[in-house]
This record gives sequence, structure tokens and C-alpha cells, in this order.
Amino acid sequence: MPRNEIGAYIDRETEETTILSKTEAALHSGSDRLVHDILSELATKLSHFHEAHEDLNLSLLDYLGAYEEGQALNEIGLTQPPEGSADSLLQKTTAERPNLRVGKATVQRESDSTVEIRLTARYKPDTDDGHELDQWGYTETEPLPALRITDLTELQADLIEAFVPVAVDEAGGFAGFRETATKTNSLIDRLQKLTLPVVDDIEAGLSNYKDTKARADELNAKIERTDTLIDETVYQLYGLTDEEIEIVEEAVEG
Repeated sequence: MPRNEIGAYIDRETEETTILSKTEAALHSGSDRLVHDILSELATKLSHFHEAHEDLNLSLLDYLGAYEEGQALNEIGLTQPPEGSADSLLQKTTAERPNLRVGKATVQRESDSTVEIRLTARYKPDTDDGHELDQWGYTETEPLPALRITDLTELQADLIEAFVPVAVDEAGGFAGFRETATKTNSLIDRLQKLTLPVVDDIEAGLSNYKDTKARADELNAKIERTDTLIDETVYQLYGLTDEEIEIVEEAVEG
């Protein structure tokens, strides 16, 4: 099969198992050259996908441009604490847990009108037993439920989903958000004061950002699938057993 036909074949086939079956058949027929050509074509496509992804501007703030500050998170929609969060570390102050601060924020989209914001908390444990510490002596929790906001418009929910992780990452007073708890302000208190842009000011920019983000997600999926195809093809080419594949993948992850 000529190289141009291999490329067209790979473009045409969306099922990983189909390409792997083609590879297996080539190996059984002794056509290693075809397998190498398939690998070469996959590597070329992987490079193109990476280049296309690198060309995308995924900086949300570049898309939003200049805007007026609008409502804080606790002023928009119906804000509720997630169930079972009363004893969460996010509710503590530095009087209860010294050196407490926000790590990262993620937003779970439950519907067009409902979001749940989750935060990781960073703190210095009393002892390092069982804790993985960074260079500053902090440990970080898994994402913990912080706020659940309902009764939003779809645009408001879109804005929260995109903007809150960026604002938390910026911190330092950006959008009214500071990452450190105090003796009177918990991490939840800090989050509730985070101020969103006026929706009308950023509607067009947010729409453009969502389109670009969707393109990035599509490319990420293609990159992941192509990586998997290359790995599986190499495993077939060298006849690796399941145990050998597990050793290789553990070594790569390590």
C-alpha cells in the first residue's frame, strides 16, 4: 500500500481496532515494511496535531479583553454549600488551620444552569508523616466541593466555568480573589467574594474562547488516540506480552 494511500486509510478509519487489525494482518503476512509505514504516517499526523494545538490561543483573558467588574459569586444565581461540607477544610480559618490557602479551582457543569465549584486546599501539616510535601513544606488536598450555584443563565454558567479557575490561578486580588485564609475568612469566604465580569461585556469574547477550547479538546482527543495507536502498533510489531506491555507503560509513567 503506497504511503499516500496509508494516510488516506488512517484518515478514513476512526476505529482504533480497524487500524490495529490491519497492522496485525500485515505482521502475519510478513509485511513489516507496511507496519513501519503505518507508524511513520501516524507519527506525522501526531506531529501535525501537536502543531495545530500549539497554534491555539487558550488564554481566556485575551478573549475577554477590557470589561467592567460585575457581581460576586455569592450574588449570582442561588448559591448553596454542597451537602456534607460543614466540616470541610475549606470552611476553616487560619485560627483553626495555620497557613491555609487555595490551591486550584475546577468547575463541574451539572446542567446549563447549575455548576459546582471545587477547590484544593494547601496547608503545612503538623507532621510530614504520610503527606507529600512541596518545596515550601505544603501539602495539597484533592478537589473538595466548595459552592453549588443554581438558577443561572447558560451564559452565566459558561462564564463561571471558564473564568473561576483562571481567577483563582491569578489570585493576589485579581477579580477580588485572594488565595489565603485569615483568622476571620475561610477559603469559602474568599471564593464567594470572587467578582465576575459584566456578562454583556464579554459575551462575544467568551463565545470565541469556547469555540477555540472545543477545537483544543478535539485535538487533544486525536493526540491521545494517535498516541495509543502508535503504542499498540509498536507492541504488535515487537510481539510484546501483556506483562511486558505493563512493564513498559509503568516505566514510561515513572
